[in-house]
Amino acid sequence: MNDTQADEAAAHARLIEDNLVLTCEAGRLYRDGGFAGDAALLDRLRERVSPLTEVVGTVFPGFPAHDPEPPRLFGGSAAFREKQGAALAAPRPPGPPTLLCETRDVRLAGNALFHVADGRPQVLFETYRPQERHVVPGPGPGFLHVDETIAEAGLIFLLNSAGSFNYGHWLIDDLPRLHALALLRKRHPRVPITVALVSYFPHIDAARRRSIQLLLRDRVSIRFLDRDKTYHFARLHHATPCSLPSTGKSPHALRYLAGQMRARTRLPRGLFALRTLTGQGRRLFVDRHPGRGRGLANRDAVLGLVRGLGFEAFDPELTSVRQQVVRFSAAEIVVGIAGAGMTNTVFCRPGTPVIHLVPEGWEDRFYGEIATACGQDYAAVFGPRIPSDAPEYLRDFAIDPEPLREALAAAGLR
Repeated sequence: MNDTQADEAAAHARLIEDNLVLTCEAGRLYRDGGFAGDAALLDRLRERVSPLTEVVGTVFPGFPAHDPEPPRLFGGSAAFREKQGAALAAPRPPGPPTLLCETRDVRLAGNALFHVADGRPQVLFETYRPQERHVVPGPGPGFLHVDETIAEAGLIFLLNSAGSFNYGHWLIDDLPRLHALALLRKRHPRVPITVALVSYFPHIDAARRRSIQLLLRDRVSIRFLDRDKTYHFARLHHATPCSLPSTGKSPHALRYLAGQMRARTRLPRGLFALRTLTGQGRRLFVDRHPGRGRGLANRDAVLGLVRGLGFEAFDPELTSVRQQVVRFSAAEIVVGIAGAGMTNTVFCRPGTPVIHLVPEGWEDRFYGEIATACGQDYAAVFGPRIPSDAPEYLRDFAIDPEPLREALAAAGLR
């Protein structure tokens, strides 16, 4: 990028930053806190509210501030365990409610929603939070151009977020917000609804489609949108986030998701329970294929240890969404490699011990937050990364069997 291009990019970034708007009044969305930015930014935005957005109702109430239980951490260096333990046990801020909104004359580009007023893009802050902008580019300099106007029959509900391309974030941060459709159906009975999604990769899109169909029993149409296009909607429904970036997951949203998915899988769960009356198959080791990166360098040794305690290896990516719900719902304990597959612990019962195998240096609190919101017993075992040319977050790592034995013993297994 030359100096002129850099100056133009900086000017465009300032244009967006100077024209951010809140989806609705700050007093309604952030009355109890939960703003994903600093206080000065919120003060600046209080008088900048989307004039074309109406709040239709509350999908999930806000959730209070809380102090997580100190986690049990094993392996790795004492310094890293101390640092990560302090982060996982730090007080959490309150979370805002999830609101169903109806917005008119709105555009979607770069995974962010915006209006155009006086030739400037007014971007809805809740679709363009600071912590997520590295994966949500927002509208580019050509924001005035529209590639397509969406005119589906009936209502359109947009379901998107910064992490929609990742199945784990989709499951936790996106899918629960389909509860908003209950409000839409009550408000507009017998009117067809289309769920609009930004398309990413064929396998992720297919998994997202199947999870929607399981949750909603095929009662909506689904349309994927090109992430490189700008779309215009005369009328669009959407829901504000049900989580804070990295630091908070709504227990209301996760309880809804787990309860609905368990209800949709009652028969296969019953059949699985009959097959596992002896307890075999209820201890779950969540595997991760080495080809996907972040694999266990000493996988055979770890598998040998857990299989000796009655664990069954299970790779969620090789099974249906339905089977993932069945297996995690039945688990009495879960041990697994950190990755999207482990977000299925949302379907485990409260109190279930969950042990994550994590590369040392991995500071993401995402999995700990899920366990906290779901009332599960969280632990982690750390191990060193193996040097390679792969990106750091995808490098293989090794888990020392002895710290893993300690974690299993702390969970009641010897």
